[in-house]
Amino acid sequence: MDRPEPPATPDSAEALVAEVQRDPNAWLLYLRNNHQYLQSLEGSLSDVRTTEQELQTSVIERDGIIRYQKEQLAADQKQITQLEIEKSHLAAAASPAVQTPRASTLSPRATTEARADNPARPPTPITAPHSGTASLSEKIPDPKEFDGTQDDLRRFVQQIYGKMTANADRFPLATNRMTYVAGRLTGRAYQLMLPKIRYGIPQFVDYPQMLEYLEQAFGDPDRTQNAQNKLFNLKQKNLDFSTYFAEFQRLALEGEMSESTLTPLLFQGISRELQDMLLHNPPPSQEFSVYASHLQKLDNRYRQHQQQVSRNRTPIARAFPSSYAAAAKPTVYSNVTAKQPNSPRSGPLSPAPMYEPMDLSS
Repeated sequence: MDRPEPPATPDSAEALVAEVQRDPNAWLLYLRNNHQYLQSLEGSLSDVRTTEQELQTSVIERDGIIRYQKEQLAADQKQITQLEIEKSHLAAAASPAVQTPRASTLSPRATTEARADNPARPPTPITAPHSGTASLSEKIPDPKEFDGTQDDLRRFVQQIYGKMTANADRFPLATNRMTYVAGRLTGRAYQLMLPKIRYGIPQFVDYPQMLEYLEQAFGDPDRTQNAQNKLFNLKQKNLDFSTYFAEFQRLALEGEMSESTLTPLLFQGISRELQDMLLHNPPPSQEFSVYASHLQKLDNRYRQHQQQVSRNRTPIARAFPSSYAAAAKPTVYSNVTAKQPNSPRSGPLSPAPMYEPMDLSS
């Protein structure tokens, strides 16, 4: 129903009274229509309130369904973990027995390695080698534990990937791999991972998701920019060129620098001595690898020259050994008096070299 319009729009109360007295029927009809319009609005508002209540009820029911589904999912994950452990036990029990040497014939080193492969953790299923097949891959060293240090994260991630690639046959299940990675964490890193662990098993799909989780927490989001800033401020100072160049290349790769910009940066950071030598020994090319090789040769020549100069600077003790030793030797005064041939009385105390007897023959 449309909103009713009044018969007239008077400007004052007196004008309104005059309009009502002039046409009372029209104003009566307007009031009735206005009353019906208000009743229709109230009915619409009631419908809106009813719809809102229904939506709220639906949202509450949906939240309850979602909460129930999450609980069911957690229960299913727990059951899957238990089934995987039971499966590994059954697989180990069903595998054919392998003849092994008696305990008395095992060397101490073999016994130690066997204990290291079976730590006191939840059983790690390792498929026993069948007759005629190769044994397990050679165990590479375990990566050093990661404690949450930002600069150490990339080392840990790459070593974990290398371990899982080289010893893939030692970690046949995802639970084995994730449990191993969690065991290499300590400090803040393990505290971050701890809420994600249930019954000793990290709640991830596989170990790459664990490493991504660590990257989000401890990774450097501005690694490229920070490497570029360090490269711009890198100076050789008193280091040899090979040490300086190794750090230069590392930061250039970290900063994803283009090769065309590396030659000017390399010249900017080398020592003043190398810059002076370039005035008389220009490089054959400005290409980065050729330029760096030329600087390495100049640095080798400079350091050989410095060593030769150092050898040529002979100390005074080497040039004049007897006089230098005599001058450096301390003297003591003897309390023994000696008679002088032309003097009736004893002479004064005479200096004598340390550890040498006085000559009293005169």
